[in-house]
Parts: sequence; C-alpha cells; structure tokens
Amino acid sequence: MENYVETPQTAGMDIDYERLELLDHAVELAKKQFDEPTHEHVNCIVERIEWNMERGLFDEGALTIH
Repeated sequence: MENYVETPQTAGMDIDYERLELLDHAVELAKKQFDEPTHEHVNCIVERIEWNMERGLFDEGALTIH
C-alpha cells in the first residue's frame, strides 16, 4: 500500500492571509468578551479593527459596546 498525500488544489485561488489573520483575531476577541458570540459580533469587531488600522490603531476599543 502506498502512502500518498495529495497537494491541495489551490492554484488560482487568491487567499488574503492578512484578512484571515484579522478574522481569527476578531473571533478570539469575541470569544473572550461574549458568552455566545455570533457572526454579527465577529463582523462588527472586524469592521472596527479595520477602521482602527486606517487610523494607525489596532484593536483598541474594538469590544466597546454602545
């Protein structure tokens, strides 16, 4: 029996690793802040971090609830 590991067929896929890292960070922040975080929680955190990054900040205030 041969050991065979297939290479993933990702040719042509444009993967935004920076965006994936941002999303992972937002998920971790949401898990720390909320008992049962939803997609909406995570999306709002991502939007806030993106807004912050445009202004030279990172995740400051990303979990502030208004």
